[in-house]
Amino acid sequence: MKKILLLSAAVLAIVLLALSCRNREGRGAESAQASASAENVLYLYTFRHLPADDTLYARFRRLTGIQVELVKKEASELLPLLRQGGLQPPPGLVVLPGVSTAVQAKEEGLLQLYHLPNIESAVKAKMQDDFGYWTGLTIQLPVIAYTSGRVEPEGLDSFFDLADARWKGQVLVPSAEDPYLQLLVASFILNNGEPAARKWARGLAANFARPPQGDGLDQLKALGAGQGGAAICNASQLGYLRYPDTHAELQLAEDIRLILPVNGEYNHINATCAVVPKGADPLKAALLVEFLTSADAQQSYPAAAHENPVNVMGIPSDFLIEEVGGIAEDPASMNELAGYSRLARQILKDAGW
Repeated sequence: MKKILLLSAAVLAIVLLALSCRNREGRGAESAQASASAENVLYLYTFRHLPADDTLYARFRRLTGIQVELVKKEASELLPLLRQGGLQPPPGLVVLPGVSTAVQAKEEGLLQLYHLPNIESAVKAKMQDDFGYWTGLTIQLPVIAYTSGRVEPEGLDSFFDLADARWKGQVLVPSAEDPYLQLLVASFILNNGEPAARKWARGLAANFARPPQGDGLDQLKALGAGQGGAAICNASQLGYLRYPDTHAELQLAEDIRLILPVNGEYNHINATCAVVPKGADPLKAALLVEFLTSADAQQSYPAAAHENPVNVMGIPSDFLIEEVGGIAEDPASMNELAGYSRLARQILKDAGW
């Protein structure tokens, strides 16, 4: 009897040991699978998420096996978050709202270089950082917005016209911290000289309908609500109000029209930029940037944002074509323009922003 009990105990011990090993192997396999799964996820920090994005990133996953997970933040939050570091989930790629913000992040040592060996030659050279710290994804157009029926737009052909006394008490502008406004003023410094930029800023400050605040979208909402007569914004921001989440926003935009100003022979432009933060996997990030700037993706991605492609094989936004027509892009280097952003911000503040 004792022998039978001893044998049973031995068999039970063997079974328990086998089950234990199997459980450890199972947990090990699950852990390895989770690790492999984590390696195939790229967290994209961005200030926008459009319905077309989901289809776009699904195509990217089919091509590469990498799952893109969006982490949406306000545009004004992205640079402070990069400075903060230690973000969870860890950002693999960050889309910033303008070139000046990307250059500022580069100057502060928050970014790392990434190499794009397969980027198409059709992507405009000025839409890429000379050293590889940022790549433009879409082209943005700073414009003048006005309310049809409330003001007469005749003679309003350039941003400098807004500094005319005719517009006293009627101009709505973003804050001095707005990266789009900063690059616009930087273009005045580069193309017209610092004295002309300062004169414009002082003249415009005398015409404010209210103190500068927010971004271009805030100016459009104020314009639609009956404040002021003209505003500085991006064309794409009116696009958001033309295809809004609520009927109330649609009503705000009904009477707003756009003017694409010229400075000499050219129109000022800006760009959304992809950057790789310190600690991210530059190879994985580069794959996504190459995909987003490819001729294939540029057929739909910029248009969904009501912006224009950086790849010459892409399709310009129907909304922009209808609203402002063709553009003559300022040939100035985007990096050179961004180098004047700090001075531009100081000029704005000196003028009363």
